[in-house]
Amino acid sequence: MQDSPDERPLSTAISMTQELADFFERFSPEVSKIAKTIFEITEKILLPSKKMWIDQADGMISFGTEKNMRGEICYIKPLKDSVNLGFFHGANLEDPQNLLRGTGKSLRHVKFKKREEIDLDAVKRLIEAALKEHDERQSK
Repeated sequence: MQDSPDERPLSTAISMTQELADFFERFSPEVSKIAKTIFEITEKILLPSKKMWIDQADGMISFGTEKNMRGEICYIKPLKDSVNLGFFHGANLEDPQNLLRGTGKSLRHVKFKKREEIDLDAVKRLIEAALKEHDERQSK
């Protein structure tokens, strides 16, 4: 019997570590589903060449080359009733669909309250744009 989309394994690209499983279990089932969906998209784009950090204390997963503002690309931050997909240099990204929120100098995020509202193509484009921006910035 094939798993439904909500019950399928997190990813076949990487094995789910206990730390990652523990991270997602901290949140409500709906928030966990949203976070896992965002994680799957993000890891497919970034993990072949970048690193991932699970910060249990701050309740977020970050991706990048170094664990600092210059080296980090994006983060997944589950909250009580939503999930933020944040971009450390989001102010530099083109956002034709006007998804990014925030007014700070660099940080921007997209907030998801329901799994059904995730536009997979738009999220993929933002992550790819963030990766491109990161690599161009790192090469300077």
